[in-house]
Amino acid sequence: MSAKHASHFLACIFVFSALVSSCAPRQQVPVHIPEAVFHEPPPAEAQVLWKEAVALRDAGRLDAALATFQRIAAFFPSNAIAPAAITAQGDIWLQAQNPKAARQAYEAALKEYPQWRDAATARIGLLRARWYDGENRKKLLEEAEALWEATASHPSWRQQLIRLLVGLHREAGQVDRALFWLDKGYAAQLGPEDQRLLDQEASALVLTLEGPAVERALQTYTAERLVPFLLYRRLQLGPAQGRRDGLLKLMAQYPQHPIARRIEEELRGVMGPLPQADPHKLGCMVPLSGPHSAHGRRLVKGVALALRHWEKLFHGTSARLVLADTQANPDVAVSALNHLVQEERVLAVLGPLNPKSAKAILSTVNEKGIPVVSFTEKRHVTSQTPFLLHAFMDHQDMIGALLTYCRNAMGFRNFGVLYPEEPYGRALRDIFVRKVLELDGRVVVESTYAAGMTDFKGPIQVIAQHVAKGFGVDISETPLDALFIPDAADTIALIAPQLPYYNVVGVTLLGTNLWEEKILLSAGGVYLEGALFPSAFQRGTFEAQDPVQEAFARDYGETYGEEPDFLAAQGYTATLMALHAREHVLKEGRPDRLSFRQWLLRVELPNGPLGPVRFAPDGHMERQYPILQVQGGAVVRVD
Repeated sequence: MSAKHASHFLACIFVFSALVSSCAPRQQVPVHIPEAVFHEPPPAEAQVLWKEAVALRDAGRLDAALATFQRIAAFFPSNAIAPAAITAQGDIWLQAQNPKAARQAYEAALKEYPQWRDAATARIGLLRARWYDGENRKKLLEEAEALWEATASHPSWRQQLIRLLVGLHREAGQVDRALFWLDKGYAAQLGPEDQRLLDQEASALVLTLEGPAVERALQTYTAERLVPFLLYRRLQLGPAQGRRDGLLKLMAQYPQHPIARRIEEELRGVMGPLPQADPHKLGCMVPLSGPHSAHGRRLVKGVALALRHWEKLFHGTSARLVLADTQANPDVAVSALNHLVQEERVLAVLGPLNPKSAKAILSTVNEKGIPVVSFTEKRHVTSQTPFLLHAFMDHQDMIGALLTYCRNAMGFRNFGVLYPEEPYGRALRDIFVRKVLELDGRVVVESTYAAGMTDFKGPIQVIAQHVAKGFGVDISETPLDALFIPDAADTIALIAPQLPYYNVVGVTLLGTNLWEEKILLSAGGVYLEGALFPSAFQRGTFEAQDPVQEAFARDYGETYGEEPDFLAAQGYTATLMALHAREHVLKEGRPDRLSFRQWLLRVELPNGPLGPVRFAPDGHMERQYPILQVQGGAVVRVD
């Protein structure tokens, strides 16, 4: 609030307060109101006025909000809404930087309504007003800590107290005590607003600490929200050498923490001299030769179609694509990235396509500060750079979507796992078990089989022994609701007919996106009826109301003479997101790579071949995964 507006606000409040004081009805003789009656729900008129006052306050119209709260207190003195309204007046006076008027309001609420159950809110406000008014800090701290003991059953009051205690200790130079209360605050279950306010206190305190205090705090406190502030302060106080890498590592480790935004701006001053990016160029590095060239070429087809649609459908600024062949070789990938950044000066890079290449380029990505949208899954690449994003399907999200449907729509709770003893099977088993437990389900039986096996008698009998426990009872009481089998469609087509042969019946089969092949139905037949699995890209089922989906399917088929697959859809989607981010930096007049990365994390595509998509703060792509079911010999979407 400017000085001019503040003086106008205070003048209006002074005049209005005088009018209300002379006109408002007051209880001259205290009347005892039974506590139960006093705390009944407020009259409808009072509730309407309260909503109006809060809306005015939130809109910044503090003078009108104060007047409305005064009306509530004056005309509804027999209800607990009256002291709440007087306390709200005190809060407004504090916001107007008038602690004396705030103090009068809080004291009035406490004196006139001693039976008010929420009096602690006024007491906390009164302590804050006395603090701002310059009262003795030691006395205020004693009273605040005593009030802490009396508010154990009210977490929201305690959050207000913690912020007060942190500030009081900070001003008194008692850093350790201030950190102690911050740690307590973060240990509680916080709502978004409480967390934001506590973050403000943490920033104000931690970013003034000296070296010994920072190291002592890091050894003492472990709150996930507090530690990043401390680590950032350590970097501020440390030597300039290595500071840039430390900032990048911290930003990658805590992408959703408020300190990440501060680091983003600071990086502009420490990134060092880099070749200026050409905002009209995007790089794409995928295998165009070698054993994985087919995958790379399918992806490039989607990228090329997105560039064409960007001008045709979205009317965006044209961009040039610069291709580089990684040959699926990590060393070649590093050379390709250096070429794209140093010689072609691309704004950002799409690719690579495999985890080994993505890991190989990490140091170069950090060194050059180049945003890279890789077609890899985040869980496969442990990254210490905030510049690497992942535009590949995320198995954790996909399995989570399947299990959420099973728990909520199907009512399943008891799950089994039958998986191959190889890396993919073990990884998917681990994800599945973890997600089941997160959703309060149970994994009641597990069994494994060797890769390449065709006779599954032994592994299935392990499952059958558990299912047999449910024979003779109602099917709803069968101890196994669903069986998860993370393997390819051709293997599932072999397993499914053997399950009933060994008495595994009445159990719904669950799978992964690998099940989405024609052989599943042609070979598995009726044994797969009712099976559920998620889809990474449901081919041939584009919604008529989505013009981007329609254009993608139609133009891809006309251009390449084939149906699009997941890789093409993923390349198309990632390119559109990059082009949207690029358009924003061009309009801002800041076509640099840091700005591009910031916008890439803000872009949300509402539609397209993969549905609504965006990048999460940790860099993985968030999207929907359709849930498919085998019904009457066909695969249909059921979510």
